[in-house]
Parts: sequence; structure tokens; C-alpha cells
Amino acid sequence: MASLRALHAFSLLARHGRASLAAEKLGVSPSALSHLMRKLESELGATLVNRDGRGLTLTEEGQRLALSLGDAFDRIEEAVDSFKRRGRTELRISTVSTFATRWLIPRLPEFQAEQPDVELLLSTSTRMVDLDRENYDCAIRLGIGNWPGVECHLLWQEHLAVAMAPSLLNGKDHSAAALLSDLPVLHSSSRRGDWTAWLEAARLNHPDISSGTVLQSRDLAIQAAIAGMGAIVIDRRFISQELDAGHLISPDWPVLELETGYWFVRSPTRTLTRPVRAFRTWLQSTAEDGASQQ
Repeated sequence: MASLRALHAFSLLARHGRASLAAEKLGVSPSALSHLMRKLESELGATLVNRDGRGLTLTEEGQRLALSLGDAFDRIEEAVDSFKRRGRTELRISTVSTFATRWLIPRLPEFQAEQPDVELLLSTSTRMVDLDRENYDCAIRLGIGNWPGVECHLLWQEHLAVAMAPSLLNGKDHSAAALLSDLPVLHSSSRRGDWTAWLEAARLNHPDISSGTVLQSRDLAIQAAIAGMGAIVIDRRFISQELDAGHLISPDWPVLELETGYWFVRSPTRTLTRPVRAFRTWLQSTAEDGASQQ
């Protein structure tokens, strides 16, 4: 029987078309890969690769063998990975990008410490996933919680507060009315109305609120604010680390409480598994702790 390691090396060469890359994937040197090819050819009694000084390419017989092997080694690797994960439970979560990057991911190690056998699969999307038809166990959604056919648990009500780099306040009057006269502002493309809503609620004016840099996401807007490019309006929970570190300052200006909030949602038609229940409980507890620190 032909050497499985040599066959694996051959399948990698056939897939990638480059000896150096196939050798890297196999974890051997190019010369060791060439030795495996010669060994396989000797075992099969056929010339599988051309050696013409331009690297290793497949002969006609080599192409036939590659076609017969197909994705056999991929399926073997998948089977081994699946076996290694035995005893682990997957928890598939859908959420929005800002919630994931700015709040959830920094805290997930705490949940993993409590539930070490739960394997998390986290996906971010701007669309609303169908929890009955798609392969998600639960989701975190932004809204007012009136989605039909889902079980909802409010994590927190959203608010908007102004934040900026300390350099934008240096040597200036910290009052909102004075500073807003020449304060550059930052916008997230998905939340262009946030500044207008905050100004109207605070009964304040900005000379040109439509001006300023527009960033694709709130995460990018936060990074731009840290760099001193302008001020943002954001839920303070998303910048708690930056506020604690002094990279951003949130002046004592009005805070706008919004009707929208972040909700844990799941389909009531699906069994409430132990990982989903544990995640829901942990989320609510962690969100409550965060709210008490605001």
C-alpha cells in the first residue's frame, strides 16, 4: 500500500501547484517533499511529476491520480477535527458588529471560563437573521423589542453621550454651548442621525452638523475620535475601556436616552439548551453590572 504521508504530500502539491507551498502546508522542507514524491512514484510504479527545473508539475498520470483522490484528505481532516471536538457543545450567535467588537468580545473570556465546554461561533451581520430557519441558537438585536415570533430579553436601553480626545478640550471652555461652535464632529454612516438627535434633545446648536468625517462603522468612528479627529456621540458602554484609560473624555453634557436597546433573542420553537440558557443568564448579569457602573 502506498504511503499515506506521501499521498497527502501529493494531494497538497496537486491542490496548490507549488512545491514550496505544499511543503509548508505539510510541515516539511521542499527537498523532503521531493523525496516523498519519489517514494510515491516508486511505490506506484508511475511518474507523477515533471522535473524540468521550473518546479514540480503533474504528469498526465499524476493528474489522473489527483482527480481520483479528490478531497479525500480534506474529509479525513474534517472527521479528525470533529472527533477532537467530541464532548464540546457549539453555541451559534448572531449579532451586530459594534456590539460584538466593542462590548461582547472583550467580556467573552469570562463566559468561556464559566462554560469551558461550549464552543462559540460568533457572526456579525446588519441583516436580521431568521432564528427558525437559519443555523443560529440566539442573537443580539438592536431595536425596541417588538419582533414577532421571538423570545426577547432586554440587556440595556441605548443612550447617546458625547465623547472626544482630551486634546480637543485642552485650554478651552468645557461648556457645550461654547465648545460646539468650532468642534469637529464624526459620523458613522449607519447612524448619521445620532448627532442631530442629540443636539435637538440637548437644545444646542452646531454651525454645520452635516459636516465632518463619515466613517463606515461606529468602531472606526471611535478610533477616529481617539486620534483627535473630532467628537462622537455614542453609548458609553462601548467606550468604557477608552474612558478608563483616558484616551477619551465624556464631558458632563446632556445624555440622550433612546427608545432602542440591545436585546437577547431566541426562537421559542427551539429547545432551550443548557449553553443558550447559560449565555442568556451571563449576558443579563454582565449587562446589569455594566449599567450599575455608568
